[in-house]
Amino acid sequence: GDLFSAPANTVLIHACNCRGHWGHGIAAVFKKRYPKADKLSNDHCNKVNKVDKNDLPGTAQLIPPQKGDMDEHFVGCLFTSKSYGKTKDKPPAILKNTGSAIADLMRQVAEWNKGRAEGRIEAIWTCKINSGLFNVPWEETKKVME
Repeated sequence: GDLFSAPANTVLIHACNCRGHWGHGIAAVFKKRYPKADKLSNDHCNKVNKVDKNDLPGTAQLIPPQKGDMDEHFVGCLFTSKSYGKTKDKPPAILKNTGSAIADLMRQVAEWNKGRAEGRIEAIWTCKINSGLFNVPWEETKKVME
């Protein structure tokens, strides 16, 4: 199905590099649909990387729906690779980071929903993360996510 046809109050997950660059693959589609979320993710990466570049891999960023973005979706950024292109991490590192990042995202979702009557996160949808430009077989990522 179409990831972007999810109902409002759904988190759409995508795997991200830690440089805050949504330039290619599914990330480029996210950037087009959610330009404000893209800016927030870029700012987050720049802020954390200024302190320590090793702090981002294996973490997640939950971005609530932004006014002016195309849909009322939350964006879940899983920071699974330090970089992209020729300098992307190797599959074992990406898989390790994916497991930690999913756990971090689930914690943030629970925190968001705690004591909230309206605007609760109702569902989490994902594409076959890591299987595109990060070149990790989907079956391997799926095992880590379960």
